[in-house]
Amino acid sequence: MDFKQIQIAPFNSSLKEQRYLLTCGDNFYEAGEHLAHLVEILQNAPDEESGIQKYVSQSGGKYTTEQIRNVVKNTVYHLFETKEKKRVFIYEKQLLSAEKIDLLSQRLSFLFSKAVMSAVFAIGLMLDIYYFVSEEDLLVFNNAAGLYTVTFLLAFTVFSSFFHELGHAAACKHFGIRHGAIGFGLYLNFPVLYTDVTKVWSLNRLQRCIVNIAGVYFQFLLLIPMLLAVIFTSNDVLRYMVLTVNLGFIMTLNPFFKFDGYWLMTDILGVANLRKRSGEVLAYIWGKTRGMKFDKKPYLFGLRPVAKIGFVVYSIVVNVFMGYYFLYIIPKFLYGFFTELPGQMSQLAMFMASRVSIPFSLVRNIGAQFLFFALVVYMIWNMIKGLRTSKNAKTIS
Repeated sequence: MDFKQIQIAPFNSSLKEQRYLLTCGDNFYEAGEHLAHLVEILQNAPDEESGIQKYVSQSGGKYTTEQIRNVVKNTVYHLFETKEKKRVFIYEKQLLSAEKIDLLSQRLSFLFSKAVMSAVFAIGLMLDIYYFVSEEDLLVFNNAAGLYTVTFLLAFTVFSSFFHELGHAAACKHFGIRHGAIGFGLYLNFPVLYTDVTKVWSLNRLQRCIVNIAGVYFQFLLLIPMLLAVIFTSNDVLRYMVLTVNLGFIMTLNPFFKFDGYWLMTDILGVANLRKRSGEVLAYIWGKTRGMKFDKKPYLFGLRPVAKIGFVVYSIVVNVFMGYYFLYIIPKFLYGFFTELPGQMSQLAMFMASRVSIPFSLVRNIGAQFLFFALVVYMIWNMIKGLRTSKNAKTIS
């Protein structure tokens, strides 16, 4: 093993103790001071065994040679492995390779200067707030809007989402790191576009936060001219476009699902694997109330006071929200799907039988429900498959 391939850099987190980021190829590992020091000794030693002996000697008998050999084998060696990428999506498909979007992302990277970003966010927020406060018919949908309008809005949504992802790629280029491909994925029952920004872990927290909000920033670049146009023209289609972008902001910036808001919260709190860590807290509290013993305390206990408060609040809110979504929202939709959809299908059959023009709103509602139902079923099926795979893996081991 050539340990000099491993790069060691301070990792900015909210833990009281200093953490380090070990990087080897596309592998990233958050490590404590002792492990980082061990890797540093291995890099400067003539061979692996000499490095191990030197570390044992420096530890003053705290660790045995066998213990350090096991750490090197079971931890350090893993940095050299070609690992299968951990899946965030239940389905994903690459649409554009990194090479195909390199030229665009490079040319747009200049937009991340402080002056330009500050001006865009300030102007965009002021115009957006003004429009939402002053517009009386904001949420009124014109029933005369037909198939062409809806098709145009769907095409605009796809374009806006792609431009959003291009923002993440351009931010990576601005900070001098490689971005990956842009692709399509299914997260739970949400269809999304995504950009591979794995290399972002090598940046500091502020830079990571900028990469996280880069997609929203790019959509503000689209939103500003649309807001100016709709304020002066009151055009319905422009109003729908403005609403579409703002609804996208709400979805993207929520910190509960693993969208931009989740990663932004991860870097603000300085806690990697935020969802996993929040689950650890509840499991620890629940276990303690039942008298269970734990080998180590949750990540929470090592955080600085301010971050600890924020993390506790997030853990409670996110787990309540996820319970609400899976135990109320989805069951309620499924109940409505099986009880109300038959009546809507009967109306559709009546219109078709009488050869009367079918209201587009009826077709839209039925289509949307079938799409959401299909996504929910696909999500549940993948969850069941995941549980089966996990169970089989445990049985084999």
